[in-house]
Amino acid sequence: MGKIGRNDPCPCGSGKKYKRCCIDREDDLDFINPSNFFQNYKKARRETKIKQCLHPLKDECSEKIIGAHSIQNNKILKQISDNGHVYMPYPKDDNPFTIITKWGRKEATVFSGFCGYHDNELFKPIENYEFNKSDEHIFLYTYRAFALGYHRKQESINFHRYMLRKRPSLIGNNDIYNLINGVELAINDLEGCKQVFDKAIINSKYDVLTSIIWEFNKPIKFAASGYTALCKDLRGKIIQDILDPDAIMKHIFFTIFPEGEKSYCIISWLKDNNDIFMDYRSQLLELTKEERKIYLNNLIPMEAENIVINPTSWDRLEKHQKDDFGMLMWGMGVMYELTCEENYNMLEPTLFDLFEL
Repeated sequence: MGKIGRNDPCPCGSGKKYKRCCIDREDDLDFINPSNFFQNYKKARRETKIKQCLHPLKDECSEKIIGAHSIQNNKILKQISDNGHVYMPYPKDDNPFTIITKWGRKEATVFSGFCGYHDNELFKPIENYEFNKSDEHIFLYTYRAFALGYHRKQESINFHRYMLRKRPSLIGNNDIYNLINGVELAINDLEGCKQVFDKAIINSKYDVLTSIIWEFNKPIKFAASGYTALCKDLRGKIIQDILDPDAIMKHIFFTIFPEGEKSYCIISWLKDNNDIFMDYRSQLLELTKEERKIYLNNLIPMEAENIVINPTSWDRLEKHQKDDFGMLMWGMGVMYELTCEENYNMLEPTLFDLFEL
């Protein structure tokens, strides 16, 4: 990272020049006091949340931005929950270091990314009707996974800029700069997806995705959604270079959920990106039923933005199985490739099996 110039935009995101903002500002002593860590962390999370409606037709928005579920409450969370609760590997603000946290159904998977009107109207076809594998249903599940990830990236930028405002001495720190720059690049990569999704919503033309649907003949005890800038296919062949700052990363999206007596997994990407994902598609189609489960057991903890699990089923797992899940969630696959100099095998069985919970 080069030195920040006095006339450069201040990295804290104020919109002011650096010389008129944080250049001579002292660190907030209350903020850097270790005894205030949890209190300040909760405040930072609260103050950097974004309330917006991502729907492209802003003139139709209702006034209130709601806590929208990124995984359906009445249809999916209700089926997975025990006594109105689910487990998520997503911490609450008062305990940011736990692997699994209990959430009430009404608060689980909630984010402030839609107004009440658009959350209700846009997702009505998948809220009120069974999954029918249509272009519209596939699009809506994919779009919901995208919307959550896009929204969280924006909040992540807000959070780290807030940190710089509280600790201006961090400005110029390469680690902080690289972290913020990486999230900014990720948001920029997703803008192309957003343009395609917005146009599809405005025109009600949903055939913009290539998808694979896997059907399982029993209701699973979990649900998940997420996305990833896929860098390698299942055989380890490089698809795109995530370390190239000039490259626009292409994404796959995935959603898996129970419905009635069956379960479904949707893996999708923009048709515009078929050229780089077609070998990957062929490899997915060649997988046996057992290999599909193994692949998802690896993919979900590694890449999902959202995971909800039945509490009783999770509690039955042995400690080594929970630890294996946690290691994947915290980057064991990436660490393996860095230290062992070989590809992490996404078809290597895990110690846990989400499909047997």
